[in-house]
Amino acid sequence: MKVENVIFESGERFPMLIDEDGVPDFWTTLYTSQRLRLSHTQSSIIAFLRSMIHFQKWQQIQQRDVIAEFRQQRLVSLNDIESLKEFCSLSDEYVSKALHAKPKRKVVKMNDFRLPSSPLSIVGNDLQKRRLHDIAVFLNFVGREILKRKNNAATLLEFNESMLKSFKSFYPRSRNKSYRARLEQASKESFEAFIKVFDPESKDNPFKGYDNKLRNYLLVQLLYWTGARSGEIISLTVDDVDYDIEHPSVTINRRHDDPYDSRKLQPVTKTKSRKVQIPPALVDDLDYYINKVRSRYRQSKKHPYIFVSHKGKTSGQPISDVTFNNRVIGTVKSINPELFKLVRRHGFRHYFNERLSDQIDAHNKRIDGEIAEAEAQGLTEQVKQLKSRKISHQQEVDMRADLMGHVSKDSARPYLERHVKRKANQVHKEMMEQMSRTVREQGERP
Repeated sequence: MKVENVIFESGERFPMLIDEDGVPDFWTTLYTSQRLRLSHTQSSIIAFLRSMIHFQKWQQIQQRDVIAEFRQQRLVSLNDIESLKEFCSLSDEYVSKALHAKPKRKVVKMNDFRLPSSPLSIVGNDLQKRRLHDIAVFLNFVGREILKRKNNAATLLEFNESMLKSFKSFYPRSRNKSYRARLEQASKESFEAFIKVFDPESKDNPFKGYDNKLRNYLLVQLLYWTGARSGEIISLTVDDVDYDIEHPSVTINRRHDDPYDSRKLQPVTKTKSRKVQIPPALVDDLDYYINKVRSRYRQSKKHPYIFVSHKGKTSGQPISDVTFNNRVIGTVKSINPELFKLVRRHGFRHYFNERLSDQIDAHNKRIDGEIAEAEAQGLTEQVKQLKSRKISHQQEVDMRADLMGHVSKDSARPYLERHVKRKANQVHKEMMEQMSRTVREQGERP
């Protein structure tokens, strides 16, 4: 089984599980159509289908067909759920490698899939929980559809609901509510060095041809200046650029299931639409790319997306997320793996917030200095006016949520927490350096 994304005439992306003969899997297609299609995004449905592939591998190992067993009124047992919990903790790579290994005996059992010693073969609690949840709700759905036609339907359906509760009791506790917030990020120096490589005039720029150099430069510059997600950048259209002389900007819009987007895996905006100002020079470069570079590709006339592929069969079509990540970001990271190891596209979003926090701190520090001067001169009214110009913690949260497109203000707090932690580490470092200097000075005394 593999996941394929079908694009309907309306532009809707509908992921399905397809077997080796190209036939859609009946039950997963029915479930996604009835339960997920209207309320879940394409990426969410794909994640569910990947859980189903993992479940199918468990059935393959166990030589089971759980749906066929439902028809025989045989339901999932607690031992099955415990086995599934263990299996859901294994990485896809580990399972695939074990499945393709030469078996020692004809029958492969779960004993061959005990938890490996390497932590790289184990997934996190969040992924394990999501897999178990997906399997649980899917089996509950299928069981209800099959069992309701049996003579003893009431009793069987009661057992089916009990099965769902049993699955929930096996969910691992999540220890990772803010994974991205705790994920180690690249340093300021790494980001700045990384950005410089993309300069079309840089001798370190690895890309061939001015078209590629300019496009890739613009992609990274937009990440840097907007704090937008990578999918939002490659979803920008020519109409999203505002050439206002005083306040040039780009508008990040929601375009789910756009019929003009030929990408089967459509990059979309996860948060609300918003307008973000960018430097005038960047707008000029975007204008040049749109009118002088993009316009030369015939396929670009069939869609409004700014950034396009420059070669091959996809020439002129919207650039894919894989190309952006692997051929653009990945190519530059390979130049200096040590320095650029932690540079990630989403990291630019965090780096944008770090710079925003630094600007707010500098603003408030400048206002504090002016307040001190006004107080020294006894200018009471001026002091009040200056205090009103300071950016409060709540105002900072509101500003950040607006720039990031967050609906909930709580989504902006992890970025603040990271900034506070960085400042605390900086102060701690300075304190240790001061202490070390004091100890050295004391040791030098006669």
